[in-house]
Amino acid sequence: MLLKATFPDPGNTDLNLYKCGIEDCEPGHQWGPGVRDHHVIHYILSGRGIVAMDPMSVPVRLAAGDGFLIVPGRRTLYRADDSDPWSYAWVGFNGLKAEALLHEAGLSPRRPTFHLDADSPEGQALAVALRRLPETAAGERRGREARLLSGLYGILAQLSLVLGPAPAPGDESRAARQELYVRQAVEYIARNYAGPLTIRDVAHHVGLDRSYLYALFREQLRMTPKEYLVRFRVERACGLLAGPLSIAEIGRSVGYEDPLSFSRVFRQVKGLPPSRYRNRSDSATINP
Repeated sequence: MLLKATFPDPGNTDLNLYKCGIEDCEPGHQWGPGVRDHHVIHYILSGRGIVAMDPMSVPVRLAAGDGFLIVPGRRTLYRADDSDPWSYAWVGFNGLKAEALLHEAGLSPRRPTFHLDADSPEGQALAVALRRLPETAAGERRGREARLLSGLYGILAQLSLVLGPAPAPGDESRAARQELYVRQAVEYIARNYAGPLTIRDVAHHVGLDRSYLYALFREQLRMTPKEYLVRFRVERACGLLAGPLSIAEIGRSVGYEDPLSFSRVFRQVKGLPPSRYRNRSDSATINP
């Protein structure tokens, strides 16, 4: 059985659902070695297989109840067992909040595997949630995007309750401190984006030099703090464009006093001016 859905043109900044599916693999079925440009969570429903997370790693043997995370840019190979091939459900996603949500769920490049007994309430709930995504993708179109994103957030929340919590602020590891700095910066932007916010303000709040904050954002989010702020504001503006506010009012609501500056930035991010974005018909497609 192969049940799969792909989403070729995701439009959300915080969290994008790229693909989801369920597959009963053939003996020896293999993906990789290769790299993904987004995160993928697999949960094994039955059978066995191996996963190798980078070219020098020893393959890890996994079975029913195990799960593994593929992270962007990391060379990965996974292969179904020859005599007892696995069946798994998966969900692929990305977005500005993806790494922070995975961190809360206890998953990261340093902790890419997990286990939930397949017969346990937690394992059964995760399997049901993952199975529901491709069914939702093939179902009623109205409200589908909201239901799919709700399902993805629900999966990450389930994992957070079982595998979390994330390392506490007092964690002494350098990587955990860096993740905390970026999370604090992102949260500060979310609270203050509507005002005359500068990256200097963000760095001052976190207690870091601007150049170091820049380096952390480039490393963890693959964009600069300024790019993150711009995309955050534009994404909030997209939500407001569904309402009655004028373009100028929306611009001021997300931190742009000059309507022309707002329109120029919006077009740079979305590829069309806010007036056309507001008036366009819903052209999003889902290909099962």
